[in-house]
Amino acid sequence: MYYYYDVLLNFTSDDELFSFYEWEESDQVEFIKKIPIFRTSNICLLDNLQYKIKYETTLVEQIKNKTIVKSNHSLENTFLISDSKNALALELNDEGLVISRSRLLLSDEINLSEVMFTMKESALSYEKLEKYPVSTALRQESKIKKLIKCEIDTLYQEKNLSKLKYLYCEWFNKNNEDIECIYKDMTNSLQKEYDNNLKRVYDFIKLSYNNSR
Repeated sequence: MYYYYDVLLNFTSDDELFSFYEWEESDQVEFIKKIPIFRTSNICLLDNLQYKIKYETTLVEQIKNKTIVKSNHSLENTFLISDSKNALALELNDEGLVISRSRLLLSDEINLSEVMFTMKESALSYEKLEKYPVSTALRQESKIKKLIKCEIDTLYQEKNLSKLKYLYCEWFNKNNEDIECIYKDMTNSLQKEYDNNLKRVYDFIKLSYNNSR
């Protein structure tokens, strides 16, 4: 078995996958001292980016406890795959299902790609399940949308019409007295592509809470 050494990984839930430039200080980024690597086909790599994947348990047995982190404890079922151009770290449960994924730093991806040229391609057996949700929004953009949605849902449920109306006016630059229409317009706008207006609404919501302290 081949290994890669000294790499930073940021495992997130299987539905989430962040590029290194979206990593945040609050993330549980781990320094990996040693982790198994496999050279795979481009199709295999793309499948792991697009689909929930379940590997055969023989792979689980092969990689179990082989990944060592900086604190010298092991991670049970983790490994790296690369098609010699791009790379991805995967964590499996004992049944072989991918439960979390991580991209790599650009420097690690480049170094790993160089290592791949000396390795033979491995034919990993797996089953494709449902597709991951498709999102083109950046991580920060998604967080802003979630906060705004939480705010308008709370105001709507509490029937806080005055604050909803004020937020609506700031958002759409017009007045509306119909709470159902206000809520519908706001909710529909969150389904559209992110724009600077949403950032302005987000900043306004944050400011309103800061001023209330």
